[in-house]
Amino acid sequence: MPKVLVLYSTEEGQTRKVATRVAELLTRHHVEVHLRDASKPGADARLATFDGVVIGASIHYARHAKAVRRLVEEHRHLLNTKCTAFFSVSLSAGGPNVNPEGARHYLDEFFDQTGWRPGLAANFAGAIRHSRYSFVRTLMVRFSLMGTGVPEPGDHEYTDWKAVQAFAETYVKRLADGKREGP
Repeated sequence: MPKVLVLYSTEEGQTRKVATRVAELLTRHHVEVHLRDASKPGADARLATFDGVVIGASIHYARHAKAVRRLVEEHRHLLNTKCTAFFSVSLSAGGPNVNPEGARHYLDEFFDQTGWRPGLAANFAGAIRHSRYSFVRTLMVRFSLMGTGVPEPGDHEYTDWKAVQAFAETYVKRLADGKREGP
């Protein structure tokens, strides 16, 4: 049974939710999965013992999380020898300010900065959770979405769960085939 580490970094919880779903789907395909928060100490422990690694990070203020960037930079040579995948979660990928070119730019920029080329990469839409935001955070979200169709008050999830499933299934096939080449 292949063993895969699913690492994620999340600001508001949606990336954790996507990573958890990916982990569940991999488990259904008889993959031993270890799910870890990349911002926690030791998240990269025993990285070399895994057959594959899936990493997910959210976009905030036009950047992926520093914890994920540092982890990938530190282990890029090892990651480039494994069956790897990366997913990015942002409102650019879907939601009130959808911008597929911008979402792709975030991926390309991350790969250029880190020197890592995963075998599979995807962008998934995030969520807006006004119920969890402070008043100031709500204003910041509304301000950042001005001119793009600010959503109604309340919580909104834009993630395409069928796309997440397709991503996980593609990764399982690549893992079974031993594919390690970049996208």
